[in-house]
This record gives sequence, structure tokens and C-alpha cells, in this order.
Amino acid sequence: MTLPADVEEILRLALAGMREALGGNLVRVYLYGSLALGDFDPATSDIDFWAVTERPLSDAEFAALAALHKQLSRLPNPFADQLEGKNIDRGEAWRHQPGQRIPVIYRGEAMGWSQPGANWVIDRWVVRERGIILFGPDPKTLIAPVSAEDLRAATRARLRDWADFANRPDDPGWQEHLGEKAYFVETMCRMLHTLATGATQTKPQAVAWALSTLPEPWRTTVERSQAWRGDQTRDDAFNPEVRRFILWTVEQGEAADAS
Repeated sequence: MTLPADVEEILRLALAGMREALGGNLVRVYLYGSLALGDFDPATSDIDFWAVTERPLSDAEFAALAALHKQLSRLPNPFADQLEGKNIDRGEAWRHQPGQRIPVIYRGEAMGWSQPGANWVIDRWVVRERGIILFGPDPKTLIAPVSAEDLRAATRARLRDWADFANRPDDPGWQEHLGEKAYFVETMCRMLHTLATGATQTKPQAVAWALSTLPEPWRTTVERSQAWRGDQTRDDAFNPEVRRFILWTVEQGEAADAS
């Protein structure tokens, strides 16, 4: 795919910096997320990447990468602080080792450590099946296959987090603008699609699937949400409807789990 010039620039600088900081320990770098799935929106999307190393980072390597990302975040490029990445050693990349913490960078934050959750399985599938190669060979040579049932199980686990969110109407996330509410609805469409098919598609594809598949009133909710995309208006009027859609999606996941 053709990347926006600003995205290409920040990726070129990030890759050059990672190679300088890690030397021969850096073996592969891939893009995943919206860039890999084809629904990247320059106005709202971040830049997701995997950096794979031969061995776990040393303290000095971690410090060098943290300094690199801090330096990048200060550049005038609009995506300078929009990088979200995981630094994974080859063993962890092949198959997840529960309990292991990995170095991560989230947009707008300093580099730190995190323990992967259920979304890790989904990320692995996207990198393996749809990842864009920035450096190194095909990701299929690095990551063990992720089964359709593993993907469905990870989706059901993620839905439990969404259920917690939906059941907290006072959560600050419900005060976000309409564009964020559209993101909530589209994410539910993607999760429902994954439960049905055992694969992950772009949000536009998942929305199209939902509009042709879901029963009312949810088809109308999905259709209505498309007018909110990119809308920065803060309007709580649709919160109850979106909350109900999230909880209905959770119920579909629980029903699939029970069967």
C-alpha cells in the first residue's frame, strides 16, 4: 500500500534509529494494526509496529530505544508521537510465553514494560497474515500459526473488558466525542465478524458485513454510527444505544463460548 509521506518519514527515521540502537540484535520489523489491515485513517490512527530481536533487550538497549522514541516524539512530523510498538525476542514472537513482560511504546507515552493480554493473540494473527515488512523476511517464518478458534477465544476475552467498560456509564471514555463512539461500534462489528468467521478484517469490511447480517435494532445503530466518523462533537445522547450494542455483542460472544 502507499503510505502518507509523513508516515513514511517517521518510519524511516524510527527504523534507522532502531538499527543503530540494537545493531545485530534487531532481526525484523513489521507494521500491523490499521496500516496492515488497510483502514488507516491519518486523522485518528496510530502507527503499530513489531520490532523483533534475536535475544531479549539488555538494559543498555532498552535505554537506547527509550531515548530514540523520546527524540522522535519531539519532531515536527504529525505522527512523531503516534508510534505504538512492541519489542519482542524471537522466542516470544514464535509462541507467547504467559507471564512474560515485554518493552512497549504507546503513543504519547514513554517506553515501558507491559504484560501482553488477550489482544496479543489478535495482534499475532494480524502480523503473521497481513503484516507489512519493514525489515526482515516473511513474518510466517517467525510466528506460529494462530488458529481460528484461538482468535475467537481471544476476541471473547477482549469482550469481557468491553463489558466492564459498558457497565461503567460514568467512565470518562463515555464523555468522548462522537468519532470515538463510532470507533466503539466499529470495533464491535469487527469482533462479531471474527466470532462468525475466525478471521480479522478491516473495520469498513466488518461494518459492511454487519449491515448485511445483523438484526435490528443493531443494523440501524451501525448505520447511524457511520455519520459520526471524524465528528469531534461531544454528544452523550447516543451513549445508552452504544452501551446496549456493546453488551449485546458480549452476549453473542458468551453464547458462542457456551456452544
